Amino acid sequence: MAALLEVLVTSDSNNTLWTNAIWDPHTGTSLMTYKGGGTAENKTLTSIGNDYLAAVEKTKPVLHVWPVNSYQTVQGMRFILPGKATAFAVTPDGSFMVAGIDEKIYLWQTASGNLLTIISKHYQKVAMLKFTPDGRYFVSASDDGIVMVWSLATVSAHPEVDLVSQTSAGQHDPVYIFSNHSLPVTDLCISKTGMHGRLSTISSDRTCKIYDLASGEMLLNLVFDVPLSAITFDVLELNVFVGTTEGKIHQFSLTNPPRTRDVLVNTESNCPTFSSHTKAVTCLSVSLDGETLMSGSNDEQVILWHIPSKQPVRIIRHKGPITNAFFTVNNPAIYKQEFSPNIVLHGLERTLEKDAEDVTEIEILIKNKIDFWPDAIGVIEDTVISKEVEHEFKYKEEGLQAEINRLKTINSNLYAIAVQKSLESLPQEADTPSKNKKKRKRKQKSSE
Repeated sequence: MAALLEVLVTSDSNNTLWTNAIWDPHTGTSLMTYKGGGTAENKTLTSIGNDYLAAVEKTKPVLHVWPVNSYQTVQGMRFILPGKATAFAVTPDGSFMVAGIDEKIYLWQTASGNLLTIISKHYQKVAMLKFTPDGRYFVSASDDGIVMVWSLATVSAHPEVDLVSQTSAGQHDPVYIFSNHSLPVTDLCISKTGMHGRLSTISSDRTCKIYDLASGEMLLNLVFDVPLSAITFDVLELNVFVGTTEGKIHQFSLTNPPRTRDVLVNTESNCPTFSSHTKAVTCLSVSLDGETLMSGSNDEQVILWHIPSKQPVRIIRHKGPITNAFFTVNNPAIYKQEFSPNIVLHGLERTLEKDAEDVTEIEILIKNKIDFWPDAIGVIEDTVISKEVEHEFKYKEEGLQAEINRLKTINSNLYAIAVQKSLESLPQEADTPSKNKKKRKRKQKSSE
């Protein structure tokens, strides 16, 4: 299993055998199954760092979390949400998580479980939440057709932290608001470069819109002849794959941009199509090598396609309609019996405590008597102790001063001896040249 670079993670609406499963895309065999989570909500299955797998239950306000190497959920801890969530996402490093409950967006810190804010900007149910690959921004899409881009730092930090309340929290403006869709948004896809790349959204209004996140402008508006249900980019983001409610997957090239922003896509003539599903396509994902396209559908099948030939390579059958399916990097911790997770989990708060109405007041009784005014005996003892400390300090200070004076005397004596020795050596060195000159003169006379 160590040689396997990527795996396939799926879930379906039939939870009799398992809630989620990990598959080998090359052989179609099941590598790991996760149980006890009911039915996972559509497009809410995600990983928390490299340690956990999380999914929102479809019928209950519960978040289920599994260690990646265990088929059972995390023991001794329950993650209760404020309401039944329809969208869920976690930052790539697992530090923060967001959930869409009705028309509100809840933001938690994973390690502490603190509810940081509640955003109320959408008018209808939040359908999709996704973080950028760097985790600094997240995108929310709703049934009202509006797509918003949020800055995590701006939303999570409030300028008046002590005054945050249930009514004042979440009063932040998004980075961008895109209101070009006229019907509910069904899926979205973000470039690997995050805010320097593109955002692509699809809707039941049969349009696919591509935005430039750096400038906030809409680059392209693709109009299809059927409602759209899933979307993804290829590895190099040169093509976009769009799944329809009819079961077909259309490929549109972004390398040859049209002259106009609005394009009517003729799916019968100039649009490559993957045709094998009989019901609506719910999930799309592309492998790391860019050769394989994965599609999940309501016809209870996960199909792996060879992109250049548009032919199905492998079919993985499930017991119910596919709710989540995507490629991810293979994690060696999946196959270990014991591993220590790096991410700390904590139960999630359901309300902002500063504005909670049902705050329980607890009266604490303390037996110890607290004396605010010191007694006279204590004052006398303190003065005596302070005088003793002062006397001891003076004694030590006098001793240190005497030692310093003694060292100064020794230093001055050494300096005087050194100067005297150097002066005594100078005349001897000065006489040597004169003696040499006299010897030379005597030699010259004797030679004459």
